[in-house]
Amino acid sequence: MKKFIDRLLFCSRLLLAGLVFAVLPATVNADSQLVSTTDMDIATAANLSGRQRMLSQRMVKAYLMLGQGIATDDARTTLQKSIDQFEFQLTTLKTFQPNPKVRSALANLDFEWTKFKPLIIAIPSKAGAVALYDANEALQSAAHHVTLAYEDVTLAPLDHQVNLAGRLRMLSQRTAKFYLYRTWDLYVEPADMEMHLSRAHFTAVLIQIESSPLATTQIKKLVEKIRSEWEPYNEALLVSREPEKMRSNSKRVAELSEQVLASTEELVTLIVEQAKQR
Repeated sequence: MKKFIDRLLFCSRLLLAGLVFAVLPATVNADSQLVSTTDMDIATAANLSGRQRMLSQRMVKAYLMLGQGIATDDARTTLQKSIDQFEFQLTTLKTFQPNPKVRSALANLDFEWTKFKPLIIAIPSKAGAVALYDANEALQSAAHHVTLAYEDVTLAPLDHQVNLAGRLRMLSQRTAKFYLYRTWDLYVEPADMEMHLSRAHFTAVLIQIESSPLATTQIKKLVEKIRSEWEPYNEALLVSREPEKMRSNSKRVAELSEQVLASTEELVTLIVEQAKQR
């Protein structure tokens, strides 16, 4: 019960934080975001650590798909690519530790990853999914604190916006992850609560981006694209509360989560480019 309440409070804090700033767009593939260590700066580091949050959710989403026999070829590929990308980015982030707060946050992320990795690479099972539930929250929280630590180096609005926009891509995967916990009859009530918190957070951040004074015509067009993709995804998440009907809709939920992820990556990439030009 305490862990359940802690997760509720954590998600609530994220939701409130998402109502403070704004964002902007570009083009990118979620599986190909490799950054040279020579390109590292605060905005890039905040982007990578923010993507670690997303990958933490995406890995478990793919694991749950494999365990339930949902689009298994795609799930297997997504899982392996996400694991490889997480490890590559963690190594890259370790080359750029501008202060003790960042070093401490990265050390904790590394520690949580060493606990999480044996669970995520194991053959998917219900017992494994149970073990992953709290371990995954701990990994996502650790990645979030790394992102905050990089942002705090400069306290620059654009660096914060990289963090904020990055939450959209994380939430695209988090909602699907909790949907798939429900379809497997695991943590049904907590997962339902988490899914709805994530949906609310996504909508709040998207509105904040659109209403920002930094929202150029280009930004608003991309926001509209994301909204047009989010609406059918959101509807798919809410199609039913009956496990059997939800399972029959699982493949569509997974596909839509990837579509929304690709568009939110475009948004983050544009902000990083703007931050580099400041």
